[in-house]
Amino acid sequence: MISNYKKLFSRLHNAKAGILTNQSAFGMMNTYHFEIYKEYVNAKYLFLPEHGLFAELQDQVSGSGLRYNYEGLEIANLYGDDERSLEIDKEILKKIDVLIIDIKDVGSRYYTYLTTAFYLLQSISQHNKEKNSNWIEVIVIDSPNPIGRKVEGSPLQEEFVSFVGVEGILHRHGFTPAELLSFYNQRFRFNIKLSIVPIGPIHPKKVNSFAWVPPSPNIPTSNTCYVYPGQCLLEGTNMSEGRGTTKPFEIFGAPYIDIQNKSLLKKLSLHQKDRFLLRPLMFMPTFHKHQNQLCGGYQLIVNRKKKFHSLLFSLYMIRTIREQYPKQFAYHQGIYEFRSNKTAIELLTGDRFILDYLEGKNEYRELKEYFDDCESYWKKLRSKFLLYKSLS
Repeated sequence: MISNYKKLFSRLHNAKAGILTNQSAFGMMNTYHFEIYKEYVNAKYLFLPEHGLFAELQDQVSGSGLRYNYEGLEIANLYGDDERSLEIDKEILKKIDVLIIDIKDVGSRYYTYLTTAFYLLQSISQHNKEKNSNWIEVIVIDSPNPIGRKVEGSPLQEEFVSFVGVEGILHRHGFTPAELLSFYNQRFRFNIKLSIVPIGPIHPKKVNSFAWVPPSPNIPTSNTCYVYPGQCLLEGTNMSEGRGTTKPFEIFGAPYIDIQNKSLLKKLSLHQKDRFLLRPLMFMPTFHKHQNQLCGGYQLIVNRKKKFHSLLFSLYMIRTIREQYPKQFAYHQGIYEFRSNKTAIELLTGDRFILDYLEGKNEYRELKEYFDDCESYWKKLRSKFLLYKSLS
């Protein structure tokens, strides 16, 4: 790791750089970090992930129309109208010497920013192996994982690889961005020279809730990150995951859910007792699923963040809702994140055992034991990539 980032950047003074970033890289010197890097390197490109530079685009919306007026910087959108748009143009790689990655993650494998970084590493690895190609190195500006070291779930199985899941990664991985990218670099044998600026010099070790910059439109607060590893699965159903409300992923429901159903509320509330509250409510999404329709549902309020297992709750909840409303509940059909040969719930769960649980083929106790084994194995595998002893 390189704590003296100024010395690192001075070595790259004349290097032509591409920067993968968005509004989450903000705060140092009260500005966007790419503006600072422009003072040290010959910045040529801004590489933009899903949602755009300022998170102005909603989910699964093409960024092809984004326009920004930054002198000397060209824009390369890495989320467009088809799957090919997710990969960098090979001609651009010929024009840069270094890639700077400064973008925050929320700790879940579905979150696409570090998948975009993974695709960039993959392309750079292939580029560096070609004869007579310019060698590209990578600098990762590390930042805290907002939900810490806790892990949840199971490794994504090969058949479910997609933009919302890199093979072998848990639903909640417990890595910082630099740690995860270092893991990718070794696991997939990219053989890229990675220089890491640790948490501290650029991104502070802790960010209080008042200084939270939403990394994407539907992660409005740091609290959202704690429920996201489980609640993102609702994208694979006809239930609203709260998009179009002020509390996405914390609020969930559907027009067919009756909040006067006391037995349903009791059954859901007894799961992981005392680790969360469910507030029954009616809500009306202003966009996305069930737009302008009155929905019954709940606000998921986590009161023991270190103990709450979001994925277990959401899987239990989905199965329970499906059993309570068998005629109304349905899984999302059609193209999801450019894939049509797998359903959204398959891509998001990424695991046959979990899918069997949702279908009622195994019990909750078996699911929990399965996760315990997977999480224990992951912690051992992950240990040699951890860069910080003090992070909880």
